[in-house]
Amino acid sequence: MVPLRRAIPLGAKKSRSVSRASPCRLPKQGVPAALRACVTLVVACVLAGLLSFPAAATVLGDARAIEPEMPGFPEKAQAALLALLPEADAAPIAERSVVYALAGQASVLARQIPKAHDLANRIEAAAPQDPSSRAAAALIRSSIELATGEASKAAALAQASHAQAALAGNADLRYGAALTYGTAARTRGQSDQALASLQEALALAEASGSQYRRSMALYQISVLQTALRNAQDALEASLAAYRAGEQAKNGFAMANARMAESAAVELLDRPSRELSSMQEALAIAHAIGSRTAESRAIVNLADIRLRRKQYAEAMRLSRDALRLAQETGNDYLKATSKANLGFALLGAGRLAEGKRYADEALQEYERTGQTAEIAELAGEYGRSLEAVGDYKGALGLYHRERKLMGEIAFEARQRILLEMQEKYESEKHQREIALLARENALQTAEIANQALRQRIWWLLAAIFALSFSVVMVLYRKLRVSTAKLARKNLELSIQSSRDPLTGLYNRRHFQNLIAAEATATASGRRADDPAARALLLIDLDHFKETNDRHGHALGDAALVAVAGRLRESLRESDTIVRWGGEEFLVVARTTPDRLDDIAARILRAVAGEPIVVGDRAIRTSVSIGYVPLPLPPTTAALSWDRAIGLVDMALYLAKMNGRNRAYGIQRLADADPETLAATERDLEHAWKSGRVEVSVLFGPPPLADAVAGAASRAAANDTRVA
Repeated sequence: MVPLRRAIPLGAKKSRSVSRASPCRLPKQGVPAALRACVTLVVACVLAGLLSFPAAATVLGDARAIEPEMPGFPEKAQAALLALLPEADAAPIAERSVVYALAGQASVLARQIPKAHDLANRIEAAAPQDPSSRAAAALIRSSIELATGEASKAAALAQASHAQAALAGNADLRYGAALTYGTAARTRGQSDQALASLQEALALAEASGSQYRRSMALYQISVLQTALRNAQDALEASLAAYRAGEQAKNGFAMANARMAESAAVELLDRPSRELSSMQEALAIAHAIGSRTAESRAIVNLADIRLRRKQYAEAMRLSRDALRLAQETGNDYLKATSKANLGFALLGAGRLAEGKRYADEALQEYERTGQTAEIAELAGEYGRSLEAVGDYKGALGLYHRERKLMGEIAFEARQRILLEMQEKYESEKHQREIALLARENALQTAEIANQALRQRIWWLLAAIFALSFSVVMVLYRKLRVSTAKLARKNLELSIQSSRDPLTGLYNRRHFQNLIAAEATATASGRRADDPAARALLLIDLDHFKETNDRHGHALGDAALVAVAGRLRESLRESDTIVRWGGEEFLVVARTTPDRLDDIAARILRAVAGEPIVVGDRAIRTSVSIGYVPLPLPPTTAALSWDRAIGLVDMALYLAKMNGRNRAYGIQRLADADPETLAATERDLEHAWKSGRVEVSVLFGPPPLADAVAGAASRAAANDTRVA
């Protein structure tokens, strides 16, 4: 139904590939005899089913029978569906809309975008006011936008299609719209909406009895869970998707599921199974003759080789993938193949050529507007540049990634606030309706009492007592409901302000803190002392290598351990924030003369002892940038944006000059605004030119150097002033 994306999730490195111009060849050890026999059996079943499938009773039945062939063999499926259109034009509008929607989506998969636009216009013109017709047209246009990289437009059109399909009660179109919206929302980083929509698509697939649709929905859920780093949930969904594809006798769905399984087991640190699952997916795709499935498997294999630093093999696969992407006109996989090729060339030391391919890939990604994927690619590109020593380029991409992730966080926050407001308004409306209903009931009872008062006085007291009892019961229920709502609101507030892994405050809490402080300052109600503060930005050194060497689970354990050491090193009055990834932000209530001691204490606390997780000991250290607020000799408070910019530059100097150290901005040479501006533009130059005083502290050396470096450490932790 929907153009399928990658098997590798957003949170991991993107799957990058398209089928190849020549038949795909796996390593001999990658395709055991049992697997080849299994694939041959699947192909035989599929072909037998296509040849012997009985004629459907309706044109809608014929279209549903063709639907499973769309993603694997789009040109063949498109031709078959277009042949059904004359018969569909004589069918009821609800059935006609589904056939046109499938034909439009097949045209998108076959890269015939003008034909898809034509089909959307035709079905919309056939019955402009009918909800099924409008739902089909919006679904086709959503698929077009998704295929051309316009995820935001695709999501909006899919929502419109879903609303019209629900109005018409058309389950086929509801399934297509839910699956399309879930895919588009995932590529935009809107995980909550994506999961809800994909679960609805799965429920609709199960209600229809289609194992193919069920496999497609489970595959997308697996990709989303991988992006959210829920490895076990992703693996279970991929295995369920494979079983459903097997029951549907659909080789494309089976290959899809194996790709999702490979991505899930990568998170579980099972490299052998990761590679074998992807090789099995490629073998299935090659056996059924689907160039579409084969191309995606090659992209993912190139990604695996790249992550294992097998650059020659990664370059070979990426070049094959790029050639095939250009032949099939798949712009998305072309950009992804260029990114893989660029990173492989960088890893092999061919910097100029690698940058050219990586820059082209980033430019093509930027045209899609898929914020989450652009941010991930920028971060990966920056890490590749850092690995080859291009720190300036890496810093630029690092800031770009942070900006994009900030935009995603802001959108998520606005979305949550809107949902909470809508929920509150809905509950308020329901309470008002309940109160009005109770008032009407009381008025009715009063009128009845007045009519019967002369004949049955004794009933008046009973009715009044009964009415009073009802009101009391309802009042008590209202109080209980109000208390529950208050508790839920408190729980939501706590959850929204804490990082689920480390238990520290998150970026949203810090932004709320800043907003509240600004409001209090503007209204003259500020009670604390803004002068006695400092800002520290802390980054774990070589955290990516820790993840690559020990696995993501131990990497997460290291983050939790470091968060605990930060708590032990700081006071309860200090605010510790998980700023993002391996970064932490600290707002300390302290004076400038004690700031160096705090930074030194943090360096010792993190690097002094290895982090022990199970039977492994992980040695880690941090780099720190810090600044007092306000920055002497000025007495005016710096804005938070300027303060964060200064500590960010100080942190960058610490990482550039060897890590495991802290760079602290102590004071400006004078209170001239130009001095502060020059410092913000280039901290290192301002330091060397005497415009700013910077102190440098060094963390404890590795354990092997502890004895030999005992004498040098005392001299190393001095304040150095340019």
